[in-house]
Amino acid sequence: MQMDDIAYRFADALMARGELRGVSLLERPYTAHQLSAGADTALAHTHSAVIRSYAIALRTALERYTVNSAGATTSAEKPAFLANADVFSTAQTSGQRELMLADTNHSVTGGAGFRLAMVAGPVAAMIHPIIDNRLNHDPDFAGKQDRAIAGRTEDAYVSGQWKYGTVFAGRMARNWGPSSLQGLQLGSAPYTYDQLYTQIGTDRIHMSALATRLDDDFQPDGVYARYFYTHRLSVRWRDLEVGTSEGYLAYGIGRSYDPSLLNPLNIYALSWRNEHVSGNLTIGGTVALRTSRFGNYSAELLLGNRQIDSCPTLACQEPASYGYSATAEGIPFFGDQRFFASYSRLSALAYRGKEGPAAQYASLGVGLGQPFSDYDEIKAGVDLALVPYTTVRLYGAFRRQGQGDFHLPFPTPEQYPTTPGFLDGVVEHVARAGVEGGGMIAPGVELTGDVGVNHITNSNHLVGVARNEIAARARFQWTPRGLVF
Repeated sequence: MQMDDIAYRFADALMARGELRGVSLLERPYTAHQLSAGADTALAHTHSAVIRSYAIALRTALERYTVNSAGATTSAEKPAFLANADVFSTAQTSGQRELMLADTNHSVTGGAGFRLAMVAGPVAAMIHPIIDNRLNHDPDFAGKQDRAIAGRTEDAYVSGQWKYGTVFAGRMARNWGPSSLQGLQLGSAPYTYDQLYTQIGTDRIHMSALATRLDDDFQPDGVYARYFYTHRLSVRWRDLEVGTSEGYLAYGIGRSYDPSLLNPLNIYALSWRNEHVSGNLTIGGTVALRTSRFGNYSAELLLGNRQIDSCPTLACQEPASYGYSATAEGIPFFGDQRFFASYSRLSALAYRGKEGPAAQYASLGVGLGQPFSDYDEIKAGVDLALVPYTTVRLYGAFRRQGQGDFHLPFPTPEQYPTTPGFLDGVVEHVARAGVEGGGMIAPGVELTGDVGVNHITNSNHLVGVARNEIAARARFQWTPRGLVF
């Protein structure tokens, strides 16, 4: 299910109020079945009319993904099919998706997409191409941007799901980390890319692994093939979730998939050291806790370059590369209203490797975890449940953005002593006040958006330059109903 679907807004609103306890706080996407079951449980409880409307809206939003919503069977003897289409329009003041770092590329664009899916027993397949002219204004989009019509294949996969395992081949967005932030090890910032994903185990304990080929890096001595591998061990005990992960970016001229890294149970750090597998290693950890009365809390830590060897030379004294984040959601305010807060930080050298551009932790230039490095940001606000079928979050945020950028070369050993570990160069400061949310106007008719005002100092990293701007994005979408075979 698409990570930007309005269903996630209603799911987040319900989770902040103690519902959907069966889904993970640290791994997305969810399946339509998981969210539908959680919505049914929420409807069975005694809630205010607004919270009940969220559960109803969630179930309604899931209809576009539910193959058997029109009475079709999902048995192995008779496959079930689904087909539907979306028509949408996006109005925005920035082509840059991160509104805290908004540009001035104003646009109003239209688009459309369709889904065709099949389910046969434990096997499901889907294709979801879109036409979206907003892509022509997004600096993160790597395709041609001089065409009258822009489009891409958003999702396309075949997946088999059994009691103790999942095998997935195709493209889909994934996020491992606190639900309100991009994951540090694996996030949904890049446009969807083809991957092989496997999961072994149960909801309580499982190992997940992802492998993909990234874009090639062209260097004077040849073309470097780039591959990304990551795996994660997750354990859930009652209301506590704990996870540990490794990410490995392997590269080389003529390089192909590495069996030692395709093995989901291998420990990358040991292969890296003992078997001389060249590449860039990152390790991470996550933790989340649900409470019955005081909200949900989660945190993530990422470590990259960190010198642990006994090495007296300057070449072994590179600055540390790290990131961490923490969130609090669903803190009681009054009635059904809730507070929320988050903090995230990435060092100046995060997602870079001293081995060169081939070690860049990115897919087509966009970070595989978070899309920016060398920053920190604090955000807090109130999650309001006042209008039926509509989520509203009022917030304030403050961001410090240094000039450290993972697209830049890693410093040389001679530069290590003078390389800042955090907030390199002229630091841009952004303060933002805004409102974000989504509403279901009618079944299949949706409006989502984020509207706010930015106050920027040291704009574009120029000392003393200040400006104020409205940075906003709104999307209207219509999904005609009744198009399920």
